Amino acid sequence: MDQPLSSSQLSKQSNKAKLKVIIGLFGITIVLFSIHWLLTPSAKLSSLRTAKIEIADIASTISAGGIIIPANESTLSSETNSQIVDVYAQAGQKVIKGMHLLQLETRALKLSIETINENILLKDTQIKTKGFMVNKTIHEIESRDQILTVELELRTVKAGRLRQLSLTGAAAKHDLLEAEILVKRTKIELKQLKQSIIDHQSTSNAEIEGLLLEKTILNKSLLEKQRLLANSLVVANRDGILTWIKKEQGASVTLGEPLAKISDANQFRVEATLSDFYAPQLTHGMEVIVSYNEHKLEGYLETLSPTIENGIMKLIVNLKQPENKLLHQNIRVDVGLITDRAEKAKTIIKGAFVKGQGTQTIFVIRNGVAYRTKVDIGFSDKDRYQIIGDIKQGDEIIISDTSHFAHLKEFIVN
Repeated sequence: MDQPLSSSQLSKQSNKAKLKVIIGLFGITIVLFSIHWLLTPSAKLSSLRTAKIEIADIASTISAGGIIIPANESTLSSETNSQIVDVYAQAGQKVIKGMHLLQLETRALKLSIETINENILLKDTQIKTKGFMVNKTIHEIESRDQILTVELELRTVKAGRLRQLSLTGAAAKHDLLEAEILVKRTKIELKQLKQSIIDHQSTSNAEIEGLLLEKTILNKSLLEKQRLLANSLVVANRDGILTWIKKEQGASVTLGEPLAKISDANQFRVEATLSDFYAPQLTHGMEVIVSYNEHKLEGYLETLSPTIENGIMKLIVNLKQPENKLLHQNIRVDVGLITDRAEKAKTIIKGAFVKGQGTQTIFVIRNGVAYRTKVDIGFSDKDRYQIIGDIKQGDEIIISDTSHFAHLKEFIVN
């Protein structure tokens, strides 16, 4: 016959039942959690690139490629039509002021100088001859003037005597009239002779001045030819690097044709290329950041090329430290043209998670879970983006490509 259970036994059985329920619930919870974990997408942290939000000043920049070029470059050009006889230097070498670079043909110049010298001697002879002829002519006129002066005295005396005689009736009136007319005629002839001396002197002086002017022109031409002869030996006009030289011995050169280029070896600037799409955003003097091997140099936009080829324009950037030791000719650099700035902005390093500008979907990692979050992309420079939205300093962001998670609101990061 069954005996009733004691209270202690009943208590033990109740506790066992409760324990079974608790274990069962715990097991169900574990199973459900495991199923959720298995069904919830996840990714390994090692397969993702992440970075943290930092507070920093950021500038909105337009990126361009650039190359270091000399800040100053001089071009030596031919001053005459000639031919290269000898080449004394090679492109790329250092040169000093006065160093011989090229020798041009000089035979034509020397012949021209000889011809000019002969013409100058001819002008000297013509000037001397003209002076002798002037003196001779004037001397002849002066002699004629002296003779007429004597004749005037004689005719004046004769006219005076006839005038006295006519008072007594001893001389005819027509003889007196004829004598007086001769006196007047002689005076006129004397006056004409004196004027002819002045006229002849003036004409001769003008002719001599013309010859002297021609001689002056010849002397100037001689000096120019002598200068060209001296410059037929092309020399460096400054210390620097010979960046280019016309080295084809025997080649013909024309007036104004470049012969050599010498650049400053100590100061540099940047020549950048950029799509003409950005032209409206560029202004003279705008700030520029030039990056090379993790180094940054400040500068400003100096000029924009007036010509655009295939949609590409050239820019010249002057550097605030043109003599910086990092700079060398022809090295390639990154150029950032600053259009605006933001101070103490939320920023993050660049990555594939951003597609263009405006509103973007990013994933923020919190407690092992990546949550999809909408933000706006503001300014950007060479290295960083400005992030505008519900995030804070120190938040960890996935910066690698997250396009394959775009349909998820969240996923686990293991």
